[in-house]
Amino acid sequence: MKLNKLVIYLLILVALGAWLYFVEIKHKEKKQAAEEQASRIVSIDKDQVVQMDLKSKDAAGIEIKKPADVWVLTSPLDTRADQSAIASLLQSATSAAQEKVLMEKDVNWGEYGLDQPSLSVGLATKDARTEIFFGESNPSKTSYYVRISGDPRLFLVADTLKNSLNKTVLDLRDKTVVAIAPSDVDRIVISRKGEETELRRETPEKWVMVRPEEMRVKSTLVNRDLNNLTNLTAKDIIDKPLKEGDLYGLENPDKQIKLAGPKIEETLDMGAIAAGKEDTPAAEPDVYARIKGHDTVYVIDARTLKGLVELDRNLLRDRSVLSFNPADIEKLEIDLDGKKWLAVRGADKKWALEQPQKIENVDGWSVTSILWDLKDLEWKNMIKEAPGDLSALHLAKPQLVASIFKMGQKEPMVLKAGWDLKPAKKDGQGEPGDKKDAEAEATPESKEKSSESPSIKPDVPKLVNAMAETAEEKGVIFEVAGNFIGRLRNDLERIVGKK
Repeated sequence: MKLNKLVIYLLILVALGAWLYFVEIKHKEKKQAAEEQASRIVSIDKDQVVQMDLKSKDAAGIEIKKPADVWVLTSPLDTRADQSAIASLLQSATSAAQEKVLMEKDVNWGEYGLDQPSLSVGLATKDARTEIFFGESNPSKTSYYVRISGDPRLFLVADTLKNSLNKTVLDLRDKTVVAIAPSDVDRIVISRKGEETELRRETPEKWVMVRPEEMRVKSTLVNRDLNNLTNLTAKDIIDKPLKEGDLYGLENPDKQIKLAGPKIEETLDMGAIAAGKEDTPAAEPDVYARIKGHDTVYVIDARTLKGLVELDRNLLRDRSVLSFNPADIEKLEIDLDGKKWLAVRGADKKWALEQPQKIENVDGWSVTSILWDLKDLEWKNMIKEAPGDLSALHLAKPQLVASIFKMGQKEPMVLKAGWDLKPAKKDGQGEPGDKKDAEAEATPESKEKSSESPSIKPDVPKLVNAMAETAEEKGVIFEVAGNFIGRLRNDLERIVGKK
């Protein structure tokens, strides 16, 4: 009996839920949609609009058409349109809502400034046309009087509607300066005051400098600056620039950026400071620019391109000793202080230690920390060609050998580091001094500081010699900061639970 009652109660609950959903919620949604539709001042589907025009007392009329899948400006000039700006304009016009209907009919339009509208917006489909006319603002200056073509009513709408529709040609035109996709560029040449710097793309994610010197560069910075250039938009556009004289400083520009690829080549000339911007407090004022071979002159924000134009080689130089993604590593083998450590990552992505002892599921953060430390290791100085005898550099028998195996690759990347085992001088500068002298000069305070800083052991100087053996580079000697050895020791000890 109790079970039957429970079933009945459940059926009643389900019925109530269904009623609540289909009657209450759905009804409210339909009612809300109907109210929103009724509040709109125009009844037109934005997806059906193929033409718009804006007419204002203060500016020339603007005509926009959609002959295919994209919008174009056809008056007062033929040019590409800013698709997102047009979409926003269309959304504002077709969703415009009334604040109030002031009069249903017999309106004297002249009393409200609607006999000579300050702004009109036309929307046309293939079958019909609708116009929105804006008159004067109300006494409180918060709303505007509006009428719709073919509608006898007088509306009051928020002032924000007029602001969203009252656009200029510059607002609606495509202001893109360099119409090139970053992926199509494989060569960048920067000319500044007669000096040229050339960058070449070796792989989709790797750039190198080939002029005025050959060196690895930080590809993330190059890609960032390239994206800034290809996304550059003009702050103003001069379609009919003056031909006489060199008002824009573009006849013999001292700054140029050339982008080249298998199918494209385009050069951006950068000229004089834009008129009215000479006293701008900004570090990089707006300047004139144009695409070589074209007449149109743009006003651009020079700060956007500062990374490419200035091109600080020290900042751009890639000082990484090794280049890899820690997520791609499946095996790590380290020989340090005469002891071997071997960590392997299984199919479950978990790390296990095989040497110096077997430990399943070791602390993955410690292994990841080591990999990131090795990845982020940067050189301070570089000797381009290693000498035949590496003994003088303490690399014939290095104290550290780290072998890093990428997934699917048999040959590892190998990092070797060596240093003089004698302790450094008291001031930590210059060549290592005599061990007895160093011990004699060491104060109790310095010894205490040394014991409190286990990350930097006494037998590792500030700089150690290192060399990397990778598929890209071999036989190059670096000087790197010695404190990474201390961090490496700590992480290795942490893996076996000694830290």
